Amino acid sequence: MKVLRITFIGSGGVAVTKERCCACFLIDQDILMDCGTGAVINLRKMDIDLTRIKKILISHYHADHISDLIPLLWALELEGYKEPIEIMGYGKIEKVVKSMLKTMKTPDAYTIFNLKFTPLKGKEKIGEIQCFLTKHEPKNLAYRIERDGKSVCYSGDTRFYRSLAKFASNCNVLIHDTTFLDGQEDIATLTNHSTASQAGKIARLANVDILVLTHFFPGNTKNEDEYVKQASKEFKGEIIVAKDLQTIEI
Repeated sequence: MKVLRITFIGSGGVAVTKERCCACFLIDQDILMDCGTGAVINLRKMDIDLTRIKKILISHYHADHISDLIPLLWALELEGYKEPIEIMGYGKIEKVVKSMLKTMKTPDAYTIFNLKFTPLKGKEKIGEIQCFLTKHEPKNLAYRIERDGKSVCYSGDTRFYRSLAKFASNCNVLIHDTTFLDGQEDIATLTNHSTASQAGKIARLANVDILVLTHFFPGNTKNEDEYVKQASKEFKGEIIVAKDLQTIEI
């Protein structure tokens, strides 16, 4: 059976820190999930062949999940890449990306982007990719990828949402928003994010093998052991604290 590889390009939340760039995950070599601030430099640090990326899945339109998309496209253009790239996202994904290209003064005269846009509503299954609308503003899509008998679910941003467990049911890996620690439930709910134990509960209800904690609030980044301790109260499977430039295989 083939191995499915997950690379944590950016594992932080809200803003870049010394240790972490913003949200970005690579599945094998061809599917990029989110492209937040700092993603491109970390892709370069890992010597990722950008021209192998065929699909870019955007969870939502906050800067920490999409701000490096245009720098990535510019990098691909400078390398002369002409193959089609599919960009998937909620609602008016084409309008969002083209507006970003225009705002950043992307030159029309010599652009060679070959982009295909796939707008989603949160109930689609397109080949090996499924999506699901979580509890967040602006609208956020969780993604599930099934490949060669392996499966991974990425929550994007969400407050605790029991229905997400059904979407992630029996996945090998669940990458879940864990912005806050227990005791910070009020701000988690207010900002549409999850705590460590809430992520653990979704993992338990979903019966996944591995829970990956990610999207840490900058003020909490020194408490990695506490994140694991709190998540493990709910989930007894393997728990991984996502770190930039890390790869796991399943």
